[in-house]
Amino acid sequence: MKRGFLRSHEFVLLLILIGYSVLVNAVSGSFFTAENIFDILKSSSIMGTMAIGVFLVMLSGGIDLSFPAIATVSMYVAVRVLLLFSGNLLLAFLLASAVGATLGCINAFLIHRFKIPTMIVTLGTASIFHGAMLTLADVPHIYSVPPYFFEFSTKHIFSWTKSGGANIGFSTLAFLMLVIAALTWLLLRFTMLGKGIYAIGGNPEAAKRAGFNIRRIQYFIYCFVGLLSGVASIQYVCLVRHVHPFNLMGMQLDVIAAVVLGGASLAGGSGTVLGTLLGVWMIYVIRNSLVLMRIPSYWDPVVIGLIIVASTAINAYRQQLRKSEVRIINA
Repeated sequence: MKRGFLRSHEFVLLLILIGYSVLVNAVSGSFFTAENIFDILKSSSIMGTMAIGVFLVMLSGGIDLSFPAIATVSMYVAVRVLLLFSGNLLLAFLLASAVGATLGCINAFLIHRFKIPTMIVTLGTASIFHGAMLTLADVPHIYSVPPYFFEFSTKHIFSWTKSGGANIGFSTLAFLMLVIAALTWLLLRFTMLGKGIYAIGGNPEAAKRAGFNIRRIQYFIYCFVGLLSGVASIQYVCLVRHVHPFNLMGMQLDVIAAVVLGGASLAGGSGTVLGTLLGVWMIYVIRNSLVLMRIPSYWDPVVIGLIIVASTAINAYRQQLRKSEVRIINA
């Protein structure tokens, strides 16, 4: 293990995650079970997929608040089309991804063309997208979806049967999230596009002078987060087996908390895919522990809010320390 990783935010977060899990298991006695671990991985797949897209936005120095609305519209359009004309799960993912990428492209156009702050644009388009769907959709609630959604949610990459007959395994939904995370890591690590995303997050003007096409990178980022919102929406349908126009709305706080907790800076230019996943799992472990310790669910937003404040403060403090070290070295 490299010394740099041992000093990284991700390693510290991993230690905190393990330590907190040990504490919860000592209190509840039921955390470190195969069922619970695999259930957390499966349940976190929706937030994890969305968080990877939001991470790229924050890495570039922006904030996206429209992704839950994009996911809701993508989910509704894809399932509605499949119910009218039939199809399969692959077509569902393709349709939702296409709708999500198109709506993300609208965000990119508004941000780049009119130079409006990303938070303002995405806050406005979130209301537009969601409101338009509720207005135009004749039946916004869909309670019966094709059976292949449920079948996909019950499939496992590997599994085994306990003595009591319960089937335990690594869900395909969690595997899909990890594949997306791996591809995103490869993109950021080994391509000029990935270097450009880090560059415009650090200093847009310097990135432009270095030859990076800011317009193309911004279009890619917001189409990408829209596409992943579409993918996450189908994951959601697979889990809950219905389409609801409000269930995904309001996820902004949780997802942004996970990305910030994972080490992404609100100013852009720093963060990793691994840190984002660890942030997502930390959020889910905390929520899971509240249930295991029989703490009322209305404490969830209190805990999430504290996480955002604490994570932002810690990241700001670490950045100040790095700047101090650089000044000392250059002195």
